[in-house]
Amino acid sequence: MVDRTGAPNPYQKLYLSTSRTTPFPVSIYNNNVLIGTVNISKNNPQKFDVLRNYIITTQQTDLFTPTTKGLYLKAEFPFYANLRFSVFNHAEIITSKGIPSTGMTFYAASAPITVSNNILNFMTSVLATEDNTTVTISGYSPTVQFSNGMTGATNPTMTFTLNKGQSYILDGIGDITGNFDGFIGSKIISNKPVNVTNGNFNGQYAGNFPSSSDILMDQAVPVNRLGNEFALVKGNGPIGSNMEGAVVIATEDNTQIFVNNEIPPIATINAGKYYVIPDSKYILQGNGHYNLYVRTSKNAYVYQILAGDSNSGNETATGGFNFIPALNCYLPKQINELGLINENFVHSNGNVGGVLNIPTKLNLITERGANVTVNSATPLAITGPYNMTGTTNWVTYGIPNVTGTITVVSDKAIMAGITAGSDAVGYGGFFAGFPTQPVILKSGTGCIPGIVLTVDPLIYDTYQWYRNGTIVPGATTSTITPTLPGYYTCSVTMGSCAPLVTEQIKVLNCTKLSTKAYNVCTSQVIAPALSSSTQTTAPGTVAITTAPALGTAVVNAATGVITYTVNTPGTSGTDTFTYTFCGNDPDFPDCETVTVTINIQALTVMNTTLFACDINGQGTFNLTTANITNNSPVTITYYPTLLDAQNENAAALITNTTAYTAPNGTIVYAVVKNGIGCKSIAQITLSLFNKAIVMDNYNGVFCDDNLDGTVTVTLSNITPIVLNNPNYFTNVRYYANLADANAGNNNTLPNNWSYTATTTIYIRVDSPDGCATVIKPLQFSIEDKVTLITKTVTESVCDDNLDGIKSVNLTQFIPQFTLDPNVTYTFHATLADAQNNVNIVSSPVNITTSQTYYIRFQKNGVCPEVGTLIINIKVPKKSDILVDKAICPKTTTTLDAGPGFERYLWSTGATTPSITNVAPGSYWVELTFNGCVYKQYVNVTELPTPMITSIEIDGTTVKVGVSGGTPPYEYSLDGVSWQSSNVFTNVPRGAHNVFVRDSKMCEEVKKPFAIINLINTITPNGDGYNEGIDYSALMANDNLVFRIFDRYGAEVFRGTPENRFTWDGRIGGRYVPTATYWYFITWTEYGSTLTVKYSSWLLVKHR
Repeated sequence: MVDRTGAPNPYQKLYLSTSRTTPFPVSIYNNNVLIGTVNISKNNPQKFDVLRNYIITTQQTDLFTPTTKGLYLKAEFPFYANLRFSVFNHAEIITSKGIPSTGMTFYAASAPITVSNNILNFMTSVLATEDNTTVTISGYSPTVQFSNGMTGATNPTMTFTLNKGQSYILDGIGDITGNFDGFIGSKIISNKPVNVTNGNFNGQYAGNFPSSSDILMDQAVPVNRLGNEFALVKGNGPIGSNMEGAVVIATEDNTQIFVNNEIPPIATINAGKYYVIPDSKYILQGNGHYNLYVRTSKNAYVYQILAGDSNSGNETATGGFNFIPALNCYLPKQINELGLINENFVHSNGNVGGVLNIPTKLNLITERGANVTVNSATPLAITGPYNMTGTTNWVTYGIPNVTGTITVVSDKAIMAGITAGSDAVGYGGFFAGFPTQPVILKSGTGCIPGIVLTVDPLIYDTYQWYRNGTIVPGATTSTITPTLPGYYTCSVTMGSCAPLVTEQIKVLNCTKLSTKAYNVCTSQVIAPALSSSTQTTAPGTVAITTAPALGTAVVNAATGVITYTVNTPGTSGTDTFTYTFCGNDPDFPDCETVTVTINIQALTVMNTTLFACDINGQGTFNLTTANITNNSPVTITYYPTLLDAQNENAAALITNTTAYTAPNGTIVYAVVKNGIGCKSIAQITLSLFNKAIVMDNYNGVFCDDNLDGTVTVTLSNITPIVLNNPNYFTNVRYYANLADANAGNNNTLPNNWSYTATTTIYIRVDSPDGCATVIKPLQFSIEDKVTLITKTVTESVCDDNLDGIKSVNLTQFIPQFTLDPNVTYTFHATLADAQNNVNIVSSPVNITTSQTYYIRFQKNGVCPEVGTLIINIKVPKKSDILVDKAICPKTTTTLDAGPGFERYLWSTGATTPSITNVAPGSYWVELTFNGCVYKQYVNVTELPTPMITSIEIDGTTVKVGVSGGTPPYEYSLDGVSWQSSNVFTNVPRGAHNVFVRDSKMCEEVKKPFAIINLINTITPNGDGYNEGIDYSALMANDNLVFRIFDRYGAEVFRGTPENRFTWDGRIGGRYVPTATYWYFITWTEYGSTLTVKYSSWLLVKHR
């Protein structure tokens, strides 16, 4: 559906219910995708929230194109389903008509539009039930203008194709006059079953009411489900409001419309035309109950239009629109059950927050004389039954204010609908009102044997089954189990109604399943034939359903014969394939599916190799000993080439099979055949056993590696040198003489054999294959050693830094032994290590005493030699009297290394034991002793002088602060009298000097100071005398500090450049109390680091 209202607050719910007491699931699909499953049962109806985009769109792009809008519900058992939906001020109910709603020919319906408004429209949607469904719509007025711009004049027909689950939505806007009624009666045809939903979203049919409208929608049924007799119960609109009535649409020309008991037709219309029966044709049957009886001369559509609200002024906004099914004595006898019948959540002007329960009236139409109950209770007499003018066969009920879940039971045909509405919405719908056309349902296997046919629904009084139009004797129940193929129908009756006959259903024998097996070498021809039927095979029905894996199966289209061919003849295995075929009966062919097992009976052969001893490059072979097959009985013939074997060339046949002579690598081909014609060819490779080959004139030259005069050889290491295939010839022995070697006795040489001079021994190699023994002489001799210049070198080294350890690079002494660059060497701590080439010493080495090292010299092609290196260590001497000195500034000193050295060399260039006039600095002297030179370093530094850092003056007491120099210090005020204390007392007022010297007494330092007249009293009373204390004259000094405290230590004044270090005896503008205060003044003398501090008391007195 397409919503043109633009209204907010959309709601959509499916309501599902059933009469079945055992719960079962209902599956809900959109576009073939399961979107939900709901379990329902008797007295357990369910609701399912539907996403709006599954059924309703507001987008033009979703129109006039295949889309996915629409729902499909499926269950194993019968159930009721209806969609209840709303937007603000508008609501509707669409009752599913089930299977009767599906068909291939429809006529579109909507309420005619009576006011121009762009929120109104006519709308039709088509939902496909099968793929490749083609739909064509025609018969609309040329003045129709669709919302996509097409018109009835330019596009008098439209055709589209849908797949299963797809839908197609079209509409025209209600502000175009040609759209008011130009699409009503349009013909919809399809090549496969579809569903159609039509109406207005929104519509207004009562007159010029531009601000009033409602949703007018219902599901249609195909033409073949229509009738020609109808009963309507008026809705809630008052007569004269134009809100009540019926829209009749003809499906055939010259359709006459009759109402009530009126004799002339009220109208005669042609196919695709419509007529609106006015509300004035409703007849009051008593107690406010109105009904309308309608007949048509030919089957037609009837849609009721109604009002949901009876209040004048509101009714035009509460329109309803629902399909009216035709009356029929095959209508069901109960409606069991309708779930939550009065629910439909909607927001409206009168219920802004939304309301769920809508006032609902239950309308019943049943045959006269029927006993009716609603929820097991007989309806009140005021609700019915009421006669219908124009028919004596049917009566109506109108039961107001029904709620909850409803079950209606009658003993005669009955159908039920509702009329519901509130202040802004109105709707109606019929829940059951279609003739119960019998259908045959299949269960079981679906074919004979095992198929069961059942007539549905199980409500009829009598049954009679037919096969191919002939009565099946005794088949008078609702179920039959066919034993013969054919077309089956069933005739049923109910009460006095005329018999109904089901559509025929075709029943076939089940496809027979059988098996066959064949033993095959290369191929097999199979002629399909039915195993339990007299029908002849139809060649065109033969088909391979499961292909073989090890071969191919090809069907001859003309004869139906199957030829199976092995892919790889000669390879045994088991293959299977399946084929199916049917007999030649044109209506009820018997079919069979055969599973074929192919046992590929290939001869199994094995390629093999025969061996013989190598005698001058040839071997003699017994071909009959080759194991080439396990099959028996077989015949075997031998050929020199593969081509000869394949052709079984008699001229090339090998006849001397037990003594066939051939060189190494010759291939013979054996043809193996069995009694059923299978043939395989095996390959026999003729190989010669390995032949032992020992090197001629072997002379092994080896070194005396450990230099002990004896060479030891591992004979097993000699074997791979002199023997061609030592891994194959494992029986190898060595002998001291030829006689023992020829005898092959146990007088063998040990594996680790030693010799001291050139010696000849004998090797014996025995073949593991029994071939001839090989014996050869082997000579061993001793290689020459590396030539050295000298075998012993002695060197001395000095402990230069007197640490007791000397690092010596041993490599520097190699040229004294050899100048040959191809000679390599290693160092060892012992002679034994050098001889055995173990425990190599890395160079350089650290030595603490004289040390001997052994050098192993080696060179390719020459045996090693050992040389001896003796290293003696000598120790130099240092001066004990030459030490660092510190001297007074601007003086010099003498540095003396003392006697006892062979030679002196100072950093100044002097070569004497001492040097004079030495200024501060760093010096060294090289002292030669015992042939070694020791470089000794000495430093001459300048002593620091002391520095006066502070002078603190407290009255007549002076305290001096000193740093630097060499403590302890001495202090003096005149440079004559000295004291160890840094405090002087009773220093008179005036200028003074303080002198300081340190313990080295190199230089005296002096600083001047003065005892000044400190202010001790101020009288800040405004008389101009002693008004304050002023130290602004000291501001030229650095780091000036002036602070005053009371007797409790609280600060009362702090001097700053802003107050010019002057105090007037006030704090915060108020004078301090008369009292004695304490203060101090400190500063750093300009241009120096000397700190001066004065402290005193201050009397502040107010007069």
